[in-house]
Amino acid sequence: MNIACIMKRKSVRSYSEKPVTGEMLEKLAAYLDEMNHSEGVFGNKVRLQYLENKGGNEKLGTYGVIKGARFFVAAACKKAAYSLEDTGYLFEKMILFATDIGLATVILGGTFGRSGFARAMGLTEDEVLPVVTPVGYAGDGKSLLGRLIKSNAGNRKPWAELFFDSDFNTPLAENDEFAEVLEAVRQAPSAINGQPWRIVKEGTEFHFYSAGQTEMSRIDMGIALCHFEIAAKEKGFTGCFQVLDQKRDNNRKYLVSWVRR
Repeated sequence: MNIACIMKRKSVRSYSEKPVTGEMLEKLAAYLDEMNHSEGVFGNKVRLQYLENKGGNEKLGTYGVIKGARFFVAAACKKAAYSLEDTGYLFEKMILFATDIGLATVILGGTFGRSGFARAMGLTEDEVLPVVTPVGYAGDGKSLLGRLIKSNAGNRKPWAELFFDSDFNTPLAENDEFAEVLEAVRQAPSAINGQPWRIVKEGTEFHFYSAGQTEMSRIDMGIALCHFEIAAKEKGFTGCFQVLDQKRDNNRKYLVSWVRR
C-alpha cells in the first residue's frame, strides 16, 4: 500500500457476478486475518468478516445503493473509547489492500441493512457494526441512487480549509515538505464527503482535530490517520501517534498528534 494506491482507490457501486476465488480470495482472507490480529492507533481491535449474500432470510441488503454486490466484508468492534476511530483506521487498510490486488470496494456506513449483517456476523451485545463494503469486481452501470451519490463523491475541500500552520488562523503552505502526505489525507473517502479532519502543523508535530458531529465522522478520522501514516512512511518521514493532553480547541475536537522523530 502506498500513495499511488490511495490515489487509485475509488468507490465502486456496481459489481459483476464474478466471485472472488482462488489465489485472490486466499490473499484477501490472509489479510483479513492479519487485520483481526492487529490494533488501531488507540489500541482497539476490529473483527472483519467476509460474507456472501445468499438471499433468502439472510439477505444482505444495501437499500438500492449498490448494484449486483454478492460478497462483502463487514466490520464489528467493541463499544469502547476510540473504537470507531480504530475501526476506520484498520478497515481502510483492508480497503487499500483490496484495491492493491485489483478488487473493487465502497465504504457503507448507513446504507445497509444492519440486522441482516449483524446476524451473518454473529454480532454480540458488546459489539457494534459501523461499516461494511462490497468486495469484488466492478460491473457495468449504477443504480439511480448510486448515481446520485456518486455525483458528489469526487469533490474535496480546498487545502486551506483542512491544513493549518501553528493555529487555525493560518493555512499551511501548499509547498510544505509534507504536501504529498497531506494530499493523501485530503483524498481520503468520508461519509457524504464531509472530510471532518483538520490538521495543524506545529513544528515537528501534526495535530489531528475533528469538525464532525456523527459516529461516521469518527470512522472518517480513522481513515485519515491511516492515509497519513502510509504516506508519511513512503516519503521517509518517521514518527508515531501520541495523545497530547494540552491540545484543545473550542470548535473542534482534538483526537491525536503525529510526532516526528
